[in-house]
Amino acid sequence: MSDEPVAHALSGLRMLVPRAPDRGDGLRLLIEALGGEARCVPALDIVPITNASAVQQQLGETGDLDAAVFTSVNAVTYWFALTGVPRLPRTVFGVGSATVDALGQHGVAARAPQRQDSEGLLAESELLGASSVLLLTGEGGRGALRERLDQTTRLIVIELYRRRPGAALPARLTSIADWVNVVLAPSAETYTALIQCDAQIGRRLLGCPVVAPSERVIQHIRTLGSNAPAWLAAPFGDAAVLEALRAHWVQPPNQCARDDD
Repeated sequence: MSDEPVAHALSGLRMLVPRAPDRGDGLRLLIEALGGEARCVPALDIVPITNASAVQQQLGETGDLDAAVFTSVNAVTYWFALTGVPRLPRTVFGVGSATVDALGQHGVAARAPQRQDSEGLLAESELLGASSVLLLTGEGGRGALRERLDQTTRLIVIELYRRRPGAALPARLTSIADWVNVVLAPSAETYTALIQCDAQIGRRLLGCPVVAPSERVIQHIRTLGSNAPAWLAAPFGDAAVLEALRAHWVQPPNQCARDDD
């Protein structure tokens, strides 16, 4: 059939998606529709680092704001869990389409920058021209964004959660480390957790091609010792990851189905 090459475009691909199934299943299904395989394994545990009263106190001290930025779906989740339905500025940005969609589920009309990362946000004149900005993020996240905004606006940062390597990550990866032949690296922190969770698993994964959201993440991957191909997926999202895979994936010769697949 004429569509057979498309249906098998990712044949032989076995991708590690370091996300919980509820976050990664959309990409997994897209990969499987093109003949590949994917396994979802959460690499990081997300834990709250503040409480409702502390957030309300900080909000009470901010006054009126021109814009708000949510840096992740987790920021949206913890913000509304702690604050209910708070008043937000008219201008709201989400880093990435998934974050914008999560805000939409709470009735907030947000938009993502054309380039869905910190650099893309810093190209938004409406954000750089704001006199005051509320940044909702994880602990220590988006350092370059914070630094630049702090130079041009009155910046209020509320850190809502902390990421840490999942305690069960080595056990989760042991059974599939030899199966994987491509790794998704949605952030430098996530890739580091995968590589450093276990020495033997780390060496195996360092040899796999990587799909990454930015050149900055690719540079970080190199510092950890990976010399494998790195494929850029930008603006980052499931569609961009799939496009990068379709553009670069070539099934190795002599690769056949494994007995334990």
